[in-house]
Amino acid sequence: MTETKDKVTIGLRLASMLVDHFAMTFIIMLIIMPGFAVSMFNAFNLDHDPTSFGFSGMSFLFAFGFSAYFNKDIFSGRSPAKRILKMQVIDNKTGRVANPLKCLVRNLTIPLWPLEVIFLLINPKRRLGDKLAGTRIDYIENPEKTKLDWSKFIIALLIAVGFSILISSPFTIMNSNKKTDKVAYVESTFDQQTSEQTNQIFEKKLDGLIREANFRIYAQIENDDRKYVAGILYFDNRNDYENFKESEEKIADLLTSKFPLNKHVCFLKFVYKESGSMSTRQKLYDSRKE
Repeated sequence: MTETKDKVTIGLRLASMLVDHFAMTFIIMLIIMPGFAVSMFNAFNLDHDPTSFGFSGMSFLFAFGFSAYFNKDIFSGRSPAKRILKMQVIDNKTGRVANPLKCLVRNLTIPLWPLEVIFLLINPKRRLGDKLAGTRIDYIENPEKTKLDWSKFIIALLIAVGFSILISSPFTIMNSNKKTDKVAYVESTFDQQTSEQTNQIFEKKLDGLIREANFRIYAQIENDDRKYVAGILYFDNRNDYENFKESEEKIADLLTSKFPLNKHVCFLKFVYKESGSMSTRQKLYDSRKE
């Protein structure tokens, strides 16, 4: 291989970090986009259950995406930017291409990037991660072909996923601690007749405010002596939807007069749809949580 050591400059390393950031961010987006698309579809797929706007279901995809960032140098010690700028991660002791595990270790400090920039300004060939991993960066015009160590490759992937899960765990815990409005109703107790009658009552009593009502009423909730009322209410115009407090008071008065909260748990979705867009709100009416 042809090596020119003095070409690893601060400017070249900063450019490498910037190019890698955009390249790996794009790769991460490709990884998480399917999960994001599914989450968005679920958010706009109207049903009678509370909609979760969190991303807990995408945690694994985020972990896998960030693990790709930590393993950006795993193939022959060359990230996308290093391939473009003719640089390579080298084992500082042997002078050979760093193995996948060393490439991973040097990148585990990426979350500390301000500190890494300081180290890079002091020595562009060895930032903090390189010192921990025992590696350096060399400028190599014609890198030698190396055989991938598959055992270390797989171990590096697993460690990176585990590390990604670890650093994202505080956000996952915060999301899991959010209260959910999900009610464990008994599906087989669905009362179609009462549901249809309720639709008619709300459309008649709230004419001008609500253009359509879609209720589902269940006679039983698990471990509860109350019934469950779930409704989707479609607003007639945007002004009433945006003036939500006043509109919701009228709806709540009718709801609680028809379904007293000492005998019912009620959940409503409020929807305003127009061409190309949809806005939603939701609220649980549960006397035991008030």
